[in-house]
Amino acid sequence: MINSKLMEKFIAKVLTKLEGEWVIIGGTVLSLLGIDGRVTMDIDMVSINNKSSNGQSIKLMEIAESLGLPVEAINQAGEYFLSKVDGYQAHLVLFAESKKCKIYRPDAFLFVKLKLARASETDLSDCIAFLKHNEEEARALKKDLLKLIKTSIKTAPADKQRKLLEIQNLLA
Repeated sequence: MINSKLMEKFIAKVLTKLEGEWVIIGGTVLSLLGIDGRVTMDIDMVSINNKSSNGQSIKLMEIAESLGLPVEAINQAGEYFLSKVDGYQAHLVLFAESKKCKIYRPDAFLFVKLKLARASETDLSDCIAFLKHNEEEARALKKDLLKLIKTSIKTAPADKQRKLLEIQNLLA
């Protein structure tokens, strides 16, 4: 299970062993920020400069293994969803860096946008936790976030609308 303490250790090792620019997305972002409200089993971490070699991905898995995680805990499938968001680079927040490695996280807009792509109950709860933890950031992006949520409410099934309205009220 991934929690904030494990993420601290993971980030420290990544900064010393990896090269390039990486972004952590998905539910793992909550653990990255010290929010341990739910269990997640993988670390969604992808290269954002497309210069990372297969060797860097292997190192990432070795880091996970050194922390007692299975190599499958590294999930790079998020790259597919990230690539679908035009201009996502403008929504990255530098989280940590070393001489050879930078690690980013999504800002409030990108986090919510990626979560709304699937919009499971867990995804919507993650949005609420993220926005509550990052109130200042959410306020700065309020206009864009509200537009995103309102669009989602229009197309969401009834069972998802309640959570989306909760997110909208949180931003209002």
